[in-house]
Amino acid sequence: MSEVIISLSLSAEKYLEYYRGYATGVIAYDTWGRRIQIPANILRPFVTSQGVHGRFKVSFNSENKFQSIERV
Repeated sequence: MSEVIISLSLSAEKYLEYYRGYATGVIAYDTWGRRIQIPANILRPFVTSQGVHGRFKVSFNSENKFQSIERV
């Protein structure tokens, strides 16, 4: 399993675009500068009235499929 640390700062309005289905993936950069795309729906537990903000550890299985996410 591999893990990456990403920082996100999505306004509530921007996340609403994902929620409504206009986009399905969120693009972020990890701490090494690598471009990472994650499914937008995995961020739902972290959405507030301000949007989604913070640092997150995202884990992938051996086939690079999403496994888990947690705030760090």
